[in-house]
Amino acid sequence: MDLAPLLDALRCTRADGRSISAWSVFASASRRLTLGTKDRETGNPHAPLNLAEGLTVRATIVWDDGRVSRAALERRQVEREPGPALVAARASAYDDPDARDVLGPATFPDVPVLDPGTERLAAGEIAPLAARLAAIRDRVSAGGIRTWSGSFHASSGTACVVTSAGLDVSGRGTSAGWHATLDGEFGAGHSARAPESDADFAARLDRLVATVLDLRRAAPGRPGGVVPVILHPDVVEEYVLGALFHNLEGAAVAHRTSAFRSDQFGLDTPVLREDIALTNNPLTPMRAGAYRFSPEGLPAAPVTFIDRGRLVAPVLELKYARRLGLAPNSAPGALDTVGFSGSSAIDEAAAIARAAGGVLVLNVLGVHTQDFTSGDFSLSAPQVLALGSSGIEGRLRGTISGNLFALLRAADLEFVRFPGEHTPGLLARCRFDSA
Repeated sequence: MDLAPLLDALRCTRADGRSISAWSVFASASRRLTLGTKDRETGNPHAPLNLAEGLTVRATIVWDDGRVSRAALERRQVEREPGPALVAARASAYDDPDARDVLGPATFPDVPVLDPGTERLAAGEIAPLAARLAAIRDRVSAGGIRTWSGSFHASSGTACVVTSAGLDVSGRGTSAGWHATLDGEFGAGHSARAPESDADFAARLDRLVATVLDLRRAAPGRPGGVVPVILHPDVVEEYVLGALFHNLEGAAVAHRTSAFRSDQFGLDTPVLREDIALTNNPLTPMRAGAYRFSPEGLPAAPVTFIDRGRLVAPVLELKYARRLGLAPNSAPGALDTVGFSGSSAIDEAAAIARAAGGVLVLNVLGVHTQDFTSGDFSLSAPQVLALGSSGIEGRLRGTISGNLFALLRAADLEFVRFPGEHTPGLLARCRFDSA
């Protein structure tokens, strides 16, 4: 990517009689390979082999009258027509004193985010995928699975942040992952800076097949009521962490649309059970959420959002850090760098035994319709496994309901370790109603 024409234009462009007094540019160029499978057929017209290149450029522009513009620019505008693009950006300038910060030079941490093998995959060397495609086909066939669909991806790229205050930082990274859905019902996969090991891939695939076979068996219906409910890590990520991070967003806190008030942060009053912690460490090597710097040019660093059930810090970009009078921090790039924990955790087998008479919820629908501020939830659960004294009894469909904050304050809440999952599951009591 050639940013020189854009940077030159930022230094000399005038629009509406105004010049640019400060600016920050984030740019990311990538090459991505994807190979899909649809209904057992790999690389067919519905899931082709695709090799694509992309460029993302975003600019924050502060004009000499204090107004601010934000622009997303195409390659053509960046390399050949930056001046007209900046003039157009002036037309949408707005007043926001908290959005004028532009970062200067800083010291940036080192964290491994680049895998040479993934770079070769992203460039089109797809031979390493053959063994894994064969493994899925063999395992699916051995399990009597009717059909499967999924995809593999690999990407490599370069990102940089350049500002008028003298910041100029760049870095290279990779991403690799896969996902497969069996029987059109349930899926699993993995994503990180490099492919997982062959052993981990095989174990994850075996767990996926076992779960799909469990879902094939219908369990006897049950009366509705409050029962032990295990939330699978997928549900914890989608709903529990989704709701917590929604309420921790600096914008939500500043605009008072969060369950948490700005004056609660730093107090010694718990809002969740006193052993619960929520953190992010973007310096964890080779994780999907690992990075050295944010799109604003903030050096990545570990951050604690909740400690001992107490609010420590919201998730803060520059604008809302200034508005709330707090320091900016490192937002999660992906959930595999997020730590969500209690004082102890039990393994999956122990949780299933303790939840006899209850259910294991594998997936939920309707998360986007929930009231994250109150914590009240009522979620459709189309993939549920009934649990009895002998373990998994088969599939149910239904609805789970309750209040998230009450659940996270309950004395009987337990964190659950699932094999191969970074995020824990949760064992709690809430209402389950069979469909």
